[in-house]
Amino acid sequence: MKSRIQTTTILLAAILGSWVTANAQLTIPSDGSDGAFAPTESVEIDLGLAFTATWDTAGAGNGVYDPNQWAVVFKYASVNIPEGVTVTFKNHPTYAPVVWLVQGNVTIDGELNLDGRAGVTDSNGALIPKDPGPGGFRGGATSPQGWGSGYGAGGGLRSNRGNYLGIYGNPQVVPLIGGSGGGASTNVPYSGSSGGGAILIAARETINLSGSISANGGSSGQSGSAVGARGSGGAVRLIASAVEGVGTVTALNTSLGGENPGRIRIESTSLSNSIVTLPETIVVPPTVPPQIWPPANSPTARVASVDSVLAPLDPRAPLVAAADVAIQNNDPVNILIETVNFPIEGIVQLFVIPKFGNRSTRTASYVSGDLNQAIWQVQTALPQGFVTLQARATQP
Repeated sequence: MKSRIQTTTILLAAILGSWVTANAQLTIPSDGSDGAFAPTESVEIDLGLAFTATWDTAGAGNGVYDPNQWAVVFKYASVNIPEGVTVTFKNHPTYAPVVWLVQGNVTIDGELNLDGRAGVTDSNGALIPKDPGPGGFRGGATSPQGWGSGYGAGGGLRSNRGNYLGIYGNPQVVPLIGGSGGGASTNVPYSGSSGGGAILIAARETINLSGSISANGGSSGQSGSAVGARGSGGAVRLIASAVEGVGTVTALNTSLGGENPGRIRIESTSLSNSIVTLPETIVVPPTVPPQIWPPANSPTARVASVDSVLAPLDPRAPLVAAADVAIQNNDPVNILIETVNFPIEGIVQLFVIPKFGNRSTRTASYVSGDLNQAIWQVQTALPQGFVTLQARATQP
């Protein structure tokens, strides 16, 4: 039996800080080491080319992957995406979201696309969960063995769409996290669509948006019986001295009228009323300095071990040919969950998501520890084949 481990970071603390004044320049932690990003034709950015280091390490054009922050970070001098140019992304192996820290201005007259992918019916493609936008979660796979649920905290059950807003995350979009996938259809052999990705763009000066930024969930790929397999919208967070233009920012599912909303947050002293955001949002002043990452003392929960096999700190979840943890046991196994900065009076749960089968939820029992660090336990038999385990902690 093979098992996939996934960690989830939950921000429970309030976001506090003073507001920047209208005339103050933002302090964005960017050294410009990834250069000026100015594509002249449509391009796919391969996030897997980022080297692994702390996020503030100087870049070399391909960004830095920081496993502690779970983000691929680019430190640009400036950004200019001209009209007619579309920028898309190839996922990092961990499906981490994207962060752009920009010394100067950001101009987007073209398209910045972090959309999830639609489900498919062909037997080969449907066997593999559809990739999300970076920072999002995959849709459920389908095969003669059964129909899979969508991945992520709001992943859809069989034939049901993925969800985000109201299920997980927070209005601050800290931590940065994308949309959940839809479940595979049980009426036809149709895989679930994946969730929209997540991006933070923080510019020291102005974000000029006359094109589009989209982090939409994948459509169902067809109308009728499979429409429930849509992925949810992801997350877009913009920080700048001013956000101007006549463009659009979308983070929902654009099929059938636009549902399954994600989250959009704009932090600036000025926002043009010509910019359209779906779902709608209001502008709020950025803090001084702007908050990029969750506080160091944020609560976290992660799967620590399965059947005494330690889980990796930075899981990859290939779900094909390999696994983060491989076990061979059909009997009930002990699954240990570690929480940090989380009260032991809280509730810790484990999502068990087979590749081909409906997800289920187990409530963990407290074993030992305190607010600083504690261990919780779930004892359960795991389905055969690939299984995703996702920890979630809820403060009382």
